[in-house]
Amino acid sequence: MMQKIRWFLLILIAALTLTLVFQNQAQVEIQLLFWNRSLPLSILLISSTTVGFLLGALLTASMLRKRKKKKQRSQKSSSAPIQTSSTARSRVVGGKKEANHPLETTSDD
Repeated sequence: MMQKIRWFLLILIAALTLTLVFQNQAQVEIQLLFWNRSLPLSILLISSTTVGFLLGALLTASMLRKRKKKKQRSQKSSSAPIQTSSTARSRVVGGKKEANHPLETTSDD
């Protein structure tokens, strides 16, 4: 349902943008720092809309990537076992878990 609403809004915004573009064909002069240019208002509208969309998409992707990394880090830190000392480690031998204690001797049976 939410996907249909997004598509509807996207199509509506595109239709409004195209309507605005076709109704505004007059030439305008643009000054950006030392750059002067005269071009149709429709080109200015399309280019500014495109630049805004791309910047929004890049920022959203960046935020999602940061969230994903943060979530992965928190999952890794919560799933890592906590060991108190290097002598209290355990190992798996023959499918059974054995604990190594400092006073324990190993014998081969």
